[in-house]
Amino acid sequence: MFSDSTKKFIEQIRRSDPRVFYSNPDAERLQVDSFVSKIASIYEKVRNAIDYKEDHLIRKAAIFRILQRKILIKINSEDVGLSLLKELIRAGYLENNFIYRSKVEEVNEIFEKYLALFNFSGIKRSTDKGNELFKWLLELAACEIEECLMPPLADRAMVEFMFKVMRPNIKLVDKDLSDEEKDLQIYLAAYKALVKSDESMMDLKLLKYMYPAWKGASNTEIMTVGKKIYNLKAAIEKQKKYNLSSKLLQLFKKYTFVFLVLRDIILENPLEAEEIFKDPDELEYHIRQVCQKSYIRVRTKLRRSIVRVTIYLFLTKMLLALVLELPYDYYIAQEIAYTALIINALFPPALIFMLGIFIKIPSGKNTKRVVAVAKEAIYSDAIGEVKGGLGKVVKRSNLALIIFYSLYFILFIFSFGLLIYILDLLHFNIFSKLIFLLFLSLVSFFGIKMRNKITELVVIDRSQNPIFFLVNLFILPFLNAGHWLSEKFSKINVFVFILDFIIEAPFKIFLEVIEDWLAFLREKKDEMYDKSV
Repeated sequence: MFSDSTKKFIEQIRRSDPRVFYSNPDAERLQVDSFVSKIASIYEKVRNAIDYKEDHLIRKAAIFRILQRKILIKINSEDVGLSLLKELIRAGYLENNFIYRSKVEEVNEIFEKYLALFNFSGIKRSTDKGNELFKWLLELAACEIEECLMPPLADRAMVEFMFKVMRPNIKLVDKDLSDEEKDLQIYLAAYKALVKSDESMMDLKLLKYMYPAWKGASNTEIMTVGKKIYNLKAAIEKQKKYNLSSKLLQLFKKYTFVFLVLRDIILENPLEAEEIFKDPDELEYHIRQVCQKSYIRVRTKLRRSIVRVTIYLFLTKMLLALVLELPYDYYIAQEIAYTALIINALFPPALIFMLGIFIKIPSGKNTKRVVAVAKEAIYSDAIGEVKGGLGKVVKRSNLALIIFYSLYFILFIFSFGLLIYILDLLHFNIFSKLIFLLFLSLVSFFGIKMRNKITELVVIDRSQNPIFFLVNLFILPFLNAGHWLSEKFSKINVFVFILDFIIEAPFKIFLEVIEDWLAFLREKKDEMYDKSV
């Protein structure tokens, strides 16, 4: 027989379906023109191919982008809700004729709350400091709006259940933390592992923790928070930068897939879930079924990611070739290096494509381990193998740090130096080498990110292959460089700038006009029909 916490988990997941949340048959719902929606959806697919983001972050990013544009064109705050929701529905981020019209007012209230929070801070937006704060608050607003529209009930249930079954066997040895702060750090690790939250999602989670009544905050409460906004921001950063957070995250990541499988079993069998969980054999059968489906689904998503990343790399590379590489070859080197141009154009997308092909999905041994851990969580209300303590990170001496960083610098020079030597043999000029190294670093980073999609499904411990270890050691400098470059590129992506600030605003206004025009024509058609009867 399963525990009370398992029963609660089943019930929470059962109620988490958006169709249950939006089940009122009498509620007025938002609807947009299907023809206009198809056009908007195509545009969004093109844009998302250029500006690569994880699937679960795309809708939130769209909300943030739309809010930015609404502020730029100075739309009235009371008009933001309807305009935002219709745009999200047109683009396919929300289902048509599904979202309650009452959500318009809720979105307006959230948006106005964060505007008020910024105003109460007393910081001028025209300053760099003010602009940075405003952007941060807008990101929080986007997170809260998404939660308002599509409440993450399943995520909350999984995090609570994971925390419940894993917390008893995790000993966090740190005298500087209270028991409450230890629980918070462990909860945040479970949240980040399961939800794969980005910085703004973590910030909102911590804001709500520090101010539990934030969702329905009064004007006085907003003013109180606004006046000490930088103290709040510093407190949030302190919690995120806790020195054991990465160790906790790795521990929870190992078991994430188990809880995702249990969630899927309940969602696929909402009425029979309790009976399935009561019978160990029946539970094992469904776990194996869901595991197999998950392996196939992740492989499909991986292929889609490969296509998106390939397009992103190819378009960015073509832009650099046209704007920088060809002019450099023609005017400065006075010789077009066709070999370098071809390699630089084809190598990055080809490499990311090959990396994706050779990533293998987990074996039956992994599924067997998922079954064992899931049964422990359900019937024992704990995962027995999660034992031991996590102590403070060892503080290395200055001498040790100098030695380690020196060794890493030598590794960095060796990896890049060897590759530069090979490129020399292929007659690459200085600029072509720079382009090649830049994109190799980006591809290496994206490749690891894609590999992590499969790693997230793995519950068994993997033995470290010596050859694989040496390869990882060699590419480590490229991975770090790729991570740094991807963050910088996301801020200066020329295609995204053109789309967001030159094309998107007039295009979206055009779509709104078309939709209004089509609605007007339908009204006239109905009038003619009524007159003819």
